[in-house]
Amino acid sequence: MTNVTTDISAARPLYVKNTIPTVETPTKLTVNMSHQTKTVCTAPKICSHTFQLSTSSQLLTFFTMTSKFSTSTNNTNEDPREPNNCPPLTLSPDLTTERLKSSFNPLAITNFIDGSADATSKRRLLESWIIRDPTGVFSNDDNNYLHRSERHTRALAKFVRLVELCRAAGVGGKKSNNTSSSAVNHLEGEIIATPEFLTLVNAISDDPFPTSLHWVMFVPNILTLCDAEQQAQWLPLCRDWKMIGCYAQTELGHGSNIRALETTATFLKESDGAAPGGEWVVHSPTLTSTKFWPGTLGKTANHAMVIARLIDGSGVDHGIHNFLVPLRSMEDHTLLPGVETGDIGPKIGYNNMDNGFARFENVRIPRRNMAMRFAVVDEEGVYEKVGAKKKGGSGGSGDAASKVACEL
Repeated sequence: MTNVTTDISAARPLYVKNTIPTVETPTKLTVNMSHQTKTVCTAPKICSHTFQLSTSSQLLTFFTMTSKFSTSTNNTNEDPREPNNCPPLTLSPDLTTERLKSSFNPLAITNFIDGSADATSKRRLLESWIIRDPTGVFSNDDNNYLHRSERHTRALAKFVRLVELCRAAGVGGKKSNNTSSSAVNHLEGEIIATPEFLTLVNAISDDPFPTSLHWVMFVPNILTLCDAEQQAQWLPLCRDWKMIGCYAQTELGHGSNIRALETTATFLKESDGAAPGGEWVVHSPTLTSTKFWPGTLGKTANHAMVIARLIDGSGVDHGIHNFLVPLRSMEDHTLLPGVETGDIGPKIGYNNMDNGFARFENVRIPRRNMAMRFAVVDEEGVYEKVGAKKKGGSGGSGDAASKVACEL
């Protein structure tokens, strides 16, 4: 078996480091999910997967197909999902006959729904990557016959392949023209922020990916609630899939009643034994404070945006705030000390997703792991809302909602 290693780390048309074999032999395709060429992915249980390609000619043909995206879309009636516009083999001939009797042009309606003919062509091209992918990893044929653990593993393999295709075609390769946010400088190569990514996710037509909460909740929380320095530190790790996150709010005893949440984050000063600059001690004081049901938490995530009650250096409870808590090692995905987490088990649906539970036993995290865009705690444990002094005290025009409204 000949190895063909492709590097998807650069957001540009795919290139092959080694020579493509000329013989018709099975090949392996290994994946690096990093945006940067020289960066090595450090979450092997999540990001490493091997796909079998039937022939080297298929490999080369598919590389050519995906590279078309970086040039232009073909605004014609040709459907790249079905070569030569042949109907899918699974489409009933009777349905095809009835469609030909319609009094309107179905393509015109499709273009209207998509927004334009060019948008339809682009969507179809993206969908063709999934339909015609030579690895076969996107097949859903045996989903209902797989053990739930196999569903989870297969879904991760699909996602790795999806990232590879996006890297191959340059999806997310350019910086946003919007310079109003300090985050845009850290989003180059971030595929999850693109409409193309969502189109491809929809084309896969499966239950949500185990990684879904990473882009649905985790990254948006960093963008919304973390300051510029924190974004600069964490967003590149998210983009390169070294930091894979979830949103841990719901608790076993409280559902989404956030005012009743019991998980605590208590500030510990350096003079009291904390690391330099101070630390937070994240703790689950009761059984009912167990984080329960968050997606991506059970097996996939190595970090969580934990919603906990902030206890400052004077012992004052300031209510719920967001804290970035490491769950598993980014080197080997093992659980970190003081963290207990796992999958909550099979469900009626969404069995690709590892909805999970988590408990924290006096887990220490750096002071700056508190989301500090709208409130800060200094090294002495003093809590203050951002802008409170400038606005003449806390509350009123200095609160977080007013600040967001002003920025918008």
